[in-house]
Amino acid sequence: MTKISEKVQELKNHAEHAEQEITAAQKETGKKVDAAINSAKAEAKVRQDKFKANVAARKAAAASDWETLQVEHNKRVEKIKNTIATKKDAHDLKVANRRADDAEGYASASIDYALMAIDDAEIATLEAIDARAFADSLS
Repeated sequence: MTKISEKVQELKNHAEHAEQEITAAQKETGKKVDAAINSAKAEAKVRQDKFKANVAARKAAAASDWETLQVEHNKRVEKIKNTIATKKDAHDLKVANRRADDAEGYASASIDYALMAIDDAEIATLEAIDARAFADSLS
């Protein structure tokens, strides 16, 4: 399992990359913005496909569409939070390790979810830039 600190760094790097792409797109022509949108969508699809494959490999319950993924994620979050809260006093090493694994799994899934949200935000922003440029070109 990837360390949580590595996942957080990946999240930070991904957000910075999205910011750079958006900033660059604001200065580009329509064709270059279209290319950036297509590139962002392709990168998002790769990330989503990888996430879905990881979920399937762990036999976790998740669906292919975004809404179902969100519902399942929220259920996992609640279960893990409840487990963590009720077992904080556990002194059994096996129980403590299982609780730590659950907490790390929750953190990792949350970061994956945030990465996909950044992908969606980047694509939406690039499409908004493209739409505004098109509207401005008509005036």
